[in-house]
Amino acid sequence: MSKADSHSRNLRISWAPLALILVGGVLGLFLRYYEVKASRGPEFEAIPLEFSDYIGDERRFSESTYDILQADTTTLRRYQDKAGNVYWLFVAYFKEQKYGSQIHSPRQCLPGGGWRIDSIDPYSLALSAGLTQPINVLTIERQKARQIMFYWFETRSGSIRGEFALKFDLVKNALMFRPTDAGFVRLTVQSSDGRTETAKELGARFLQNLESSLKNALPFATASS
Repeated sequence: MSKADSHSRNLRISWAPLALILVGGVLGLFLRYYEVKASRGPEFEAIPLEFSDYIGDERRFSESTYDILQADTTTLRRYQDKAGNVYWLFVAYFKEQKYGSQIHSPRQCLPGGGWRIDSIDPYSLALSAGLTQPINVLTIERQKARQIMFYWFETRSGSIRGEFALKFDLVKNALMFRPTDAGFVRLTVQSSDGRTETAKELGARFLQNLESSLKNALPFATASS
């Protein structure tokens, strides 16, 4: 290889990292400032306070909690069934996911609230028509009280289990000129017998009963088309 060819090759190699940095910078600016707005927001009134064997009411967190969450719209419900099992349902909606920030995950928030996370496992929630939904199930404990928590994210792409997958989905939806809005669904269950396996079964049944209502409450039901 001649000196001229070698020099030309070295120049091409040295320009490659710079090109990647420039492309990454342009992409970052695009995701930060370009926004496609959703045609409608959530309709949390679609989630009934009474259904099947469950009776609930609307509750609120402290104002400082909402300041930290930075969600645009939320609903917090406390349900109880006839056997005395308690279900806390929290749903939050974000009009947009800002590039470089992240929806608060229970993985970070729970320890700050005094809860210890004993386990985090992937879970496939059985739905109607033989479908399943990927979610997370956590065993948490505070002051010797053990509970089961289910959570996941909803976006224009469907249900998302993981936080890193949620970041990737933000980039994908922005590049596809879709709204980058997102929903967060969390259910905490404390069974009357104190057993975590019982609480997991109860929580799964609760979410199965609420499947269609949750889909109607969030503006993503027909977004995947």
